[in-house]
Amino acid sequence: MTVELYLGDCLEILQGIDSDIADIVITSPPYNIKGGQHKPSGMLKEIPRNITRDWYEDDLSEEDYQIWLTSVVSELLRITRGLVWINHKVRYADRKAIHPARFLDFPLYSEVIWDRGGSITLNARKFAPSYEVIYGFGEPNYWHNDANKLMSVWRIAPTRSNGHPCAFPLQIPLRLINASCELGGTVLDPFMGSGTTGVACVQTGRNFIGIEIEPKYYEIAEARIAEAQLQIRMEI
Repeated sequence: MTVELYLGDCLEILQGIDSDIADIVITSPPYNIKGGQHKPSGMLKEIPRNITRDWYEDDLSEEDYQIWLTSVVSELLRITRGLVWINHKVRYADRKAIHPARFLDFPLYSEVIWDRGGSITLNARKFAPSYEVIYGFGEPNYWHNDANKLMSVWRIAPTRSNGHPCAFPLQIPLRLINASCELGGTVLDPFMGSGTTGVACVQTGRNFIGIEIEPKYYEIAEARIAEAQLQIRMEI
């Protein structure tokens, strides 16, 4: 298997990549919940300072954020042969729900409800949100029917043990890879973070392309993926 890692702005890098370079995409973009003109509420009031200070500085206007993310997903669909899996959440501002499926206007093949099993938004004067959604945009070029038995609601606890405040639980990319990417295929993550998707690729025998804009997370991802590769070699 091969691993290619890029440090830089994902949209700029994606625009220079040829079509059909990846079989699937698995990623979770920044949610742009620190910026904007709205006062922090709910989750932002509950999150400890030692977590928020490690977040990306998301300071786009909502309009610019939607344009930017739409451009990213458009590029991902251009260069990917199969499904583009995007993990996102519904955000709330000014008594409106900002639903990703409303502005990411692409063909939607499948979606998974990620039940996080809890919430940190316990002061929001509403039922505390405890889920996110994983959208599968595009069309699959491969699908393993055994994955159908997983159903479309996954209760998986979040993790913060990998040096990143919003790291994927490893089980999420493992399930998506096994379901929609053939053995030996290539998975792309343009918001690599601490490299969990890359670790999942190593463990399942898939090639990986990762992009990360923040140097400290890039270094964490690089180290974690190298460690996973070493572990595989030791087991052979």
